[in-house]
Amino acid sequence: MTKSTDLYNVPRGTAFLTSQQLILYATYLVFYALLARILNKVEVGQFAVLALIQALFVGVVSGSLPSAATRFISRSIAAGDLHAASGVARATLRLSLAVVVPAVVIALFLSPLLGGFLQGATDPTNLLLATFVSALFADLMLLYAAFFIGVGRYAQTLYQNLLYVPLSRGLGLVLALLGFRVFGIMAGWAIGGAITILLSVYMWHGQLPRGGSYPLRPILGFSLPVFASALITLGQQWGDMGIVYALLGPIALGPYYLVVSSVSFLSILWIPVNQAIYPALSAAHSADDIQGVSDRLALAFRLINLSALPIGASLAAISPTALDIVYGRSYVSESLTMSILSLSSVLVAQGALLVTTLQAIGHTRQYLAVTFASTLSFLVIVGLGALPIGTLAGAVGRAILYTLIVAMARFSLRHTLPAHTNSSMKKAIPLAAGVSLPLLAIDQLLTIY
Repeated sequence: MTKSTDLYNVPRGTAFLTSQQLILYATYLVFYALLARILNKVEVGQFAVLALIQALFVGVVSGSLPSAATRFISRSIAAGDLHAASGVARATLRLSLAVVVPAVVIALFLSPLLGGFLQGATDPTNLLLATFVSALFADLMLLYAAFFIGVGRYAQTLYQNLLYVPLSRGLGLVLALLGFRVFGIMAGWAIGGAITILLSVYMWHGQLPRGGSYPLRPILGFSLPVFASALITLGQQWGDMGIVYALLGPIALGPYYLVVSSVSFLSILWIPVNQAIYPALSAAHSADDIQGVSDRLALAFRLINLSALPIGASLAAISPTALDIVYGRSYVSESLTMSILSLSSVLVAQGALLVTTLQAIGHTRQYLAVTFASTLSFLVIVGLGALPIGTLAGAVGRAILYTLIVAMARFSLRHTLPAHTNSSMKKAIPLAAGVSLPLLAIDQLLTIY
C-alpha cells in the first residue's frame, strides 16, 4: 500500500464526507421547507438572487485558489515535503486575503448603487451589505476546507460544515420569523460564517510545520485556467437562474430555485466521492500511477451509477407528491421541471467526477474547453426557451448541459486513461426501472383517488 493511499483513504474520506452531507442536506431540507412557508414567492425569489450574488462574488474572488491549494498541498505531502505543503497554504491564504478584503470593501461602497437590481425589495442596500459580508466568510471557509482535504483531514471539514450550516440557516430563519424577513436570512449566514472561521483557524493550527515557503508562479499557472473554468461553472450553476430572474421576475425564480435546490440534495451521492477522491487522484497521478487512477475511477463510477440513477428516477416518479408535502400545493406546478432534473442527476454525477479527474491530473486546458462549450450551449437554450416554456427551459438546458460535459470529458480522457463511466450501468438501469415504475404507479393512483 502506498503512502498516498494511507493518507488519502478514499473510502474513509467518503464516509466522513457522506456523513457530513447527510446531516447538511437534512438541514437544507428543513431550511427550504420552512423558508417556503415563512417567505412569500417574491421574497423567496429575492433570497435566490442574493444567493446568486454571493455565489458570483465568491466564485470571482476566490476563483480556483481552493482547488489549487488542495492539489499542491497533496502533491507536496505525497513527495514528503511538509514544509512545501505549509508554504502552499500560507501563499494561497495571503493571496486570497489580498483579493477578498479589498473586493468586499469596494462592494460595500457600491451597494447603494446596486440596490435597484433587487426587484421589489424594501431595503436593498442592507440586503446587499449582509450578502457581501457573508460572502467574505464563505470565501475563507472554502479555502480552509481545501486545506483540510489537502492534508487528508476529512473530519475537520465535517466539523467545519456541521457548525456553519445548521447555525447560519437556523439563525437566519429565527431572524426572518422575528420580522427581518430576507435580511434576517442573510444576516444569519454572515454571523454563522464569522463563527465558523474562528473554528477553522483553531483546527488548522499545528496541522503543518511553520516556516515553509512555496513559489506563487506554479500555483498561479495552475489556477488561472481553472479560474476561468470556475467562472464558467458558476454559469452552469446559476446562469439559468439569472436568466429566469431577468426574463420572468422573482415570482418565477422563487419556485424554480427551490426545485433546483431540492434536486441538488441528490448530490450527496457523489460530492463526498469527488471531494475524497480528488487529492488521491492528484497524488497517484504525480507518482505516475495511472493504474491507480483508473482503479479509483472504476470504483467511484460504480458507486455513483448504482445510487444516482435509481434514486434520481424514484424522485422523478413522485415529484408532484414530494413538492406538495415539502413546500405546499402552490409549488406542484414545477413537478415536470423537478422530474427532468432528477432523471438527469446521474449525468450530473458522472460529469462532476470526470471534470474532477481532468483537474486532478492537470489537464486544465481540456477542463476549460469542456466547461466553456457545454455552458455556452446551456445558456443559449435557457435564454431562448425561458419566455415560451418558462422554467422548464432551465431543466431541459441542464439535462443537455451535463450530457455534453460527459461526452466531451470522456473524449478528452480517451488517450490518457480509461474512465469507466459505464461501470455497473447494466445493473443500475434495471434497478432504476424496478424501483421507480411501481412508485410512479402508486403516485398516480393516489392522485386519482
